[in-house]
Amino acid sequence: MADKPSKRAIDLIVATEVTSQAYYEKKYRKPEWPGGASGITIAVGYDLGYANEAKIRSDWTGKISDDMVDCLVKYAGLSGEKAHARLAEARGEIDIPWNVAYDVFSNIDMPEWCAKVKRALPNTDKLSEDSFGALVSLAYNRGASFSMNDDRHKEMRSIKEHMTNEEFDEIPDEFRSMKRLWPTMRGLIVRREDEAKLFEDGLKTAFDDRLM
Repeated sequence: MADKPSKRAIDLIVATEVTSQAYYEKKYRKPEWPGGASGITIAVGYDLGYANEAKIRSDWTGKISDDMVDCLVKYAGLSGEKAHARLAEARGEIDIPWNVAYDVFSNIDMPEWCAKVKRALPNTDKLSEDSFGALVSLAYNRGASFSMNDDRHKEMRSIKEHMTNEEFDEIPDEFRSMKRLWPTMRGLIVRREDEAKLFEDGLKTAFDDRLM
C-alpha cells in the first residue's frame, strides 16, 4: 500500500529533528553536534559525518552558494569527538535557511531513506503510509540497521523478523522496548513512543481499508 510516509509521519520527523519552522530559524540555521557518533549536523538532520564530498555537492549545489557548499565539504566524514572539536568553526561559517533545509529534506533525504528502508525490510508494500512512515522515522534516527548483530540493535533485528513473517502487530512493542537504550534521554523516549503509536494507528487504517 505505502510507497512513501504519510504527512503525519513527515511532521513527526520534522518535529523531533528541529521542532518547527520558527524554532529552526531561531536555533538550527547553524550546525549542531547531537553527540555520540554523530557528525556536524545541518538542516533537518542532515549529518555531514556520514556523507562524502560527492554526495554533499550533489545534494546542495545550486541551493546554497558555492562557497557554502565548500564549507560543508570540509566536515564530510568527521564524526564523534572529531566533529565535536570543530563545531564552533562550523557554526561560524555555515548558515542554512529553512526553505533550503526543507527542500533537501523533502526531495533528497526522504526518498533516500524510504529506499533504504524498503531495501532493508521485506513487505513494506503491505503497510499503510503511517506504519511505513514510523519505520522511516526510526531509520532516519538510528540508520537502516536492521541486521546488526549486537544488543543495541536487538529490537531492530526483531522488527525485520516480524516484517518477514508479516507479524505487523508485534512491531509497536519493539519501538517501545528500545527505550531501554536511552533511559535519561526524554526526547528519544518520546520519539519511540510516538513512532509506536503511529505504527499502531497505521495498522488500524490498513485494517479499515481492507474492510471497505
